[in-house]
Amino acid sequence: MRRNTWKSIALISLALILGTGGSAWAANPATISVTVTIQSLSVSATGAIAFGTVATSTSTVSGTSSTVLNDGNVTETFSLSLTNPATWTAVQAAPAVAEEYALLAQFNSSAPTSGSFTYANHALSTTSVASSGTKFAGNQNGLSLPATTVRNLWFRFDAPTSTAVTTQQTITVTVTASAG
Repeated sequence: MRRNTWKSIALISLALILGTGGSAWAANPATISVTVTIQSLSVSATGAIAFGTVATSTSTVSGTSSTVLNDGNVTETFSLSLTNPATWTAVQAAPAVAEEYALLAQFNSSAPTSGSFTYANHALSTTSVASSGTKFAGNQNGLSLPATTVRNLWFRFDAPTSTAVTTQQTITVTVTASAG
């Protein structure tokens, strides 16, 4: 009997070591790491643009550009709009009557020529308009820009045909970033 007892103990021990029913041994509890990054849509611009004194019915390209930076953490597309000064109205064509003006914007690595601006693709309005492969585009554009991308934004001002306002006017241009 003694031999059978040791044999039984050996078989039970082997069963305990190997497990029963093909069960696997695992740690309890298990952990999962979950990470998240919050989307940051952000744009910054530098450089006030000063055209100085211009004559009525003339077009002038800015002497410097504004530097526009995607300082968010996702790909962004820039949209542009303007705010009219108190007595002038922006048009998206050649100014034709008193107190109308046009302000055009173009992303370009260096100073563009006056003729490279078109009203259809570059004229700003009070409604925000998204950049595209042609909208506000020169040899650069504001479409689908990865984080840290810098663009140079140049302007052309088309003065009113006539105006009663001869003091300095300020036109505010707003650059807005959206994902994509």
